[in-house]
Amino acid sequence: MEINTIVITVAALAAIAWLAFLVANSIRGRGKEEVAPNLAPGITDDTLESKRLDKTLASAVVLSGILALSLPIYFVSEQNRQDGFVEEFDETALERGAHLFEEFQCGTCHGAAGGGGVAAYVEKRSGISVAWSAPAINDVFYRYDPEEVRFWVVYGRANSPMPAWGLDGGGPMNDQQVDELMEHLQSEEFMLPQDEVLLQIDPSVDQALSRLQTADAVMEDAIAEQTATIESIEAAPAQVEIAESLAAQAAEALEAAGEGIDADGDGLADRAEQELTVIFARAGEELGDPTLIVVLDPGTPQTGAGEEDLDLALRAVAALESVATNLRVTADNQDKLLSQAVGGLAFLEQAQQDKKWEIDIPTVADTTFGGDLETAGRAVGLYNAYCARCHTAGYSAGVPQTQPVGSGALGPALWEGRPSVQFLNEADMVDFIAKGSVNAVPYGVNGVGSGRMPGFGAVLSLEDLELIVQYLRGETLTGE
Repeated sequence: MEINTIVITVAALAAIAWLAFLVANSIRGRGKEEVAPNLAPGITDDTLESKRLDKTLASAVVLSGILALSLPIYFVSEQNRQDGFVEEFDETALERGAHLFEEFQCGTCHGAAGGGGVAAYVEKRSGISVAWSAPAINDVFYRYDPEEVRFWVVYGRANSPMPAWGLDGGGPMNDQQVDELMEHLQSEEFMLPQDEVLLQIDPSVDQALSRLQTADAVMEDAIAEQTATIESIEAAPAQVEIAESLAAQAAEALEAAGEGIDADGDGLADRAEQELTVIFARAGEELGDPTLIVVLDPGTPQTGAGEEDLDLALRAVAALESVATNLRVTADNQDKLLSQAVGGLAFLEQAQQDKKWEIDIPTVADTTFGGDLETAGRAVGLYNAYCARCHTAGYSAGVPQTQPVGSGALGPALWEGRPSVQFLNEADMVDFIAKGSVNAVPYGVNGVGSGRMPGFGAVLSLEDLELIVQYLRGETLTGE
């Protein structure tokens, strides 16, 4: 890069000097013209072949020599310059991709580091707002190739919280932004090393088995929460007037907060801080929401740790106004919301009775793994951790919404012997799960890939893949 700069500088200075020389000579040679140039007699050879011509030709030879030397030097260093530009472009794209990841809040659902998280979603069977399990994406390129990942980014996933982000899918990102986001997702800073991904297998299996063990408690909590939701909808008409009145009082007190003595100099008059504290206390008590209670101390500008009282007051008033607005909407639509909530509670109570999420591991052990309870448990844990998201309906929505194992969702149902029909032997099925599907490429018997099935060969061992296949080809996946 430095050689290029020197060469360009020398060439530029030489060109400037040459132009200056020509201009100076032309000025010196000017005289008063008595006859128009086109009418003047031609210049003789003696005049032309003068020292002036010699100087001009010598200057041209020197400049030509400089150019002759400069061009090869520039050519030699050009590749480094271009490589440097590519590197700089890639670094800039990575920075913009990281910014897009934050700007469009990908980490809100998938985790700040891409390790997985949850997303708010209304589950269609129950009509209940759930915390949908969003997958980890810091290992996604071990499962999908870049074009498949790009497809999901551009078009999203229907029937899930994942929206379309690309313009072609109806999202806000143009092609360049999608490319830059992809650069970030594939970067070493974001992607986990493969050895770390493999270390997550056992914790993932344990977590999946724990979900089965704690399912009854989760169901009880879900029913209690839905019951509380119904009670809050029923109470909304009585609470809305209280909330709106308190919100108006708080806004009025905040508007007059600059009037009067302000002992701590925080922009809130002492009287206003006392009034707001009383209003917030009443709101928390009368609306049954302790998060609305905020205490402002007139003796200090920061009642809360690291937050100015004025900012705290503004946030608290906004929260109270939001509660009042939500209560008004709930009260105005009480019949519809109550019907949905009651239907959701009935769904949960039926789900608690049916226990469709249950997997009888001892039976799996007896019928498929020769009575080996530990191996059967691992096979079930592997399936739930890595396969159930796409092949068990409702799994990502949580225990209450989970349907029988292998019931099908984004991927096909796996019960009633389908795996054995689709694949004539275990080896072919293991190979398919390891590699995944490729769009329009055939697999198994009469199967045609769509690209939706990821490959798990880079994130699971061969032994674990074989356990999953044994489980899926066993006798317990009946759909009942």
